[in-house]
Parts: sequence; structure tokens; C-alpha cells
Amino acid sequence: MDGKRYFKVVGNVHFIQETMEIWCDSAFLYKNDNSLEAFGHIRVFDMLDSTTITSRRLIYNGNSQYANLRENVIYREDSIILYTDYLDYDIISKSANYFNGGKLHDGDNILTSRKGYYDARGRAMAFKTEVVLVNPESTLETDSLYYDMITKVASSVGPTKIISSDGTTVNTEKGGEFRMRVNKTTINAGIIETESYILRGDQLFYDRNSGSNRAIGNVYMFSKDNDIIITGEEAENDGERGITKIFGNPLLKKVFEEDTLYLRADTLISIDDSLDVNKKLLAYHNVVFFRYDLQGISDSLSYFLSDSILFLYNDPVIWNMGNQIEADSINIVFRNNQINTLNLIDNSFMILQDTLKNFNQLKGKTMTGFFAENQIASLNVDGNSESIFFALDDEDNSLTGLNKILCSSMVIRFVDNKADNMSFYMKPEASFIPPHEIEEPDTRLKGFNWREEERPKLADVLSKEWSVEKAPDTSTKENEDAVIISDSN
Repeated sequence: MDGKRYFKVVGNVHFIQETMEIWCDSAFLYKNDNSLEAFGHIRVFDMLDSTTITSRRLIYNGNSQYANLRENVIYREDSIILYTDYLDYDIISKSANYFNGGKLHDGDNILTSRKGYYDARGRAMAFKTEVVLVNPESTLETDSLYYDMITKVASSVGPTKIISSDGTTVNTEKGGEFRMRVNKTTINAGIIETESYILRGDQLFYDRNSGSNRAIGNVYMFSKDNDIIITGEEAENDGERGITKIFGNPLLKKVFEEDTLYLRADTLISIDDSLDVNKKLLAYHNVVFFRYDLQGISDSLSYFLSDSILFLYNDPVIWNMGNQIEADSINIVFRNNQINTLNLIDNSFMILQDTLKNFNQLKGKTMTGFFAENQIASLNVDGNSESIFFALDDEDNSLTGLNKILCSSMVIRFVDNKADNMSFYMKPEASFIPPHEIEEPDTRLKGFNWREEERPKLADVLSKEWSVEKAPDTSTKENEDAVIISDSN
């Protein structure tokens, strides 16, 4: 054949070379080249490791101990079974590669690709082009995959997608590492998407057993159910408990129909649960937030998603239009994405600045404010109620005097965010001071602290340099516990 001398053998042909045995239906044997071509029901058996290969055609070089197997090739070694039509096998190095499509079974794992390489001695595999790895837990798609059979670690290079049995998907443009034995994944510059959220970061760590994950660097998280976006430098998600922590300058954006709430804190925690009543968002330390109709600061905050109630703790201050509001704790109830009710608990204090920059003031143990169109409509003050209101002339807006009232409780009704009329209960004590008799102490209730310089702007909340610091010492006792918010630069 091709000018070479050969011997043709037919029928139950059996060749043996050292530890290698070959069976076939017929063959051409080239003694001078120490090679053969075999046809029919071919079976190659390695006596050292019991590797078995079957095919329809074979070209074998006895000098290099290299085999080219073609058509209906099946490679079997331990738990591995490989199906292909084109397989080259190096008997000395115990390595096999295919180059025109193949399917590999290894226990519960099924892998298909256009090209593949298997190093039986080093227990390593490499696959390229249209690689798909399927097992009961997930499906992995990539163009380049390396698998270490000893450590059970797979590594991909380039675009990679994983779809888990629970519907979670992982996407990356830069590949990753997949530890099959423990079902843990590390990917670079990727995205994890579940039924309820999307998580993105420079590095992602995903534990399929617990459904937990972690993101580091340029973290972006989107809650599909609540239209909440959180960014930061690091995020940790406990899938079993439904708890996600975001830290490293975290910023939250809560999308409303007509506006967006921006919130920053040292740490943000999202708690998800099968029961809506348990779903909430927590913010700890140096909390600052901005919405066009509402701004505020506090040490900590919690937001209950099902009830749309926002709680502020530890020296909270909020601003609504021209009003400054303080109390030991504050909660705000939203309805239809608008402020519905404001509750001030213990040591409540409200300051309303008028057109002449005078400070009208309300003080009491508790206050309850009712809103319409995000503007205060009425306010109930209960427990040791006090008020100071500057009386202005309706015609020229000049000062006509100062009203001071003490009572058990009072109700103030507002029009266009201005006090329109007031009702006082339980033996009110009222006094009126004409303009020429007003002295500075008369203009302030005890505990007065105008904190307009701390009122956050949108640019402040978006800035990573925003910080909360203790105010410097002042000469008045009332200001000792004040905080200031400033740009750390």
C-alpha cells in the first residue's frame, strides 16, 4: 500500500506489543515501519491500567506507541467514559486527545466539547470550544476548561456561565475556579443572579451547598422584589438565613415612582424571608439619607419592606421641607411611596423656620405627624407640650409678637407647610410677648439646636468621603452631644 510492503490479516486478529493488546476484524501490518492499520470491531487494551478503547478504524505506530482511532470511539478508564469519532492516544504518556467533538462521562458529570485532552498519568483534563459540563447540581458553559481529577477543581478561562438547579445563574467574562468536591465557585468580574436579586463584583465566591455567596470590589446588588440597588466594596450573602451584608462605603438607592431615596451607612444589611413581615433593611452607624422631600441622619436605621416603615435610632434628625425634627427615636410610615405618618418617641422637638428666619418651635414627649402629598397636614403633640410661635402681620409680614404656650397636649393644623391653627388641651398656659419686650432667652425652648449645616444634600450622600464626626466642644450644655456631618477632605 502506497508502495510499502504489508501483510493483510483477516478474522479475529490479535496483536500484542509489551503491555498493549489490539483486537480487530482485519488489518494491514507494515513490518518495516512497525505499524498497522486495523478495521472492524477494534479493541485496544492496556494491561497496566485496564484502559480499554473501541473504535471502527485504527492507525497504530509501534515505535512511538501512538494510536489514531476513528469512528465510534469509546475510551474507558476507571469511572471515565469518553465518546468521540476522532481520538489520538499516546500509550507511553497515557494521554488522549480528541479534536472534532466529544462527550465525557465521569460519575454524575457529563462534559461535551469540540476539543479535549486527557492526561491519565497526571489525572488532568483540558477542554476547548463549546464546552458544556452538566451534573445534577448545575450546568457550566465556557470555551476553555481545565479539570484536575485529584483535587476535583475545574478552572475556566474567558466567558463562563453556570446555571444551578435552583435557578441561580453565574456569569463571568474572565473565567473562574470551580471546586466540585465542596460545590464552591470563585469567579472574576462576574454576576450572580437568583430569583430575587442580582449580585455583581470584581470577585465572586459562591457556595452551592448553602446558596451563600460573597462579592469583593465594585459590588453591585439589585433586589428585584423591592427595586433596591446597593453598591459597596464588599458583600456577604447567607443563602440559608437570607441575610446579606454590604460594607465598604455602601450606598443604597430605593426607587419610588416619582423619586429615589439615597442612603449611605458604614454597613447595610438586607434580610430576606419567605414571610413578607420579616423582610427588612438595616443600616448601622453614620446613617445619612436623601430624598427630595425628606433628608436625615442617625446612628442606625431599619426599614420594614412589607409595612413600608422606616425607623431611626440614636440621635436621629430629619428634615422635611422647611422643618427640622428630632426625638430619641423616629419612625416614618410610607403609603403609596409617600410619607403618610411621622412618629416621634421621647424628647420630640420640631423647628419650623418662617419667612423672617424666626424659629417656631414645638416640644413634647411624643409627636405624631400626618402628611398629605408629602407635606405635613397636622401634628399631635402629647406630654409636657410646649410651643413658641412668632406672630406675623398678614399684610406686611412684620413681627407682631411672640406666643408661648405650655399644656398637656396640642394639635397643630398646617396649610402649605405652615401652621394655620392650633388647639390646646388640659389647662394650657399661654403668654404673648410684644416685639419690643422679646429677649433672646424667650425665643428658644430648652433643647433647641438648629442643625441646618448637617442637613445632607444629594451630592453629600453620593460622596464616599461623607462622614459623621463629633462636634467640637461648645460653651453651651445643649450643644455638647450635637454631631456634625462634613466632608472629610
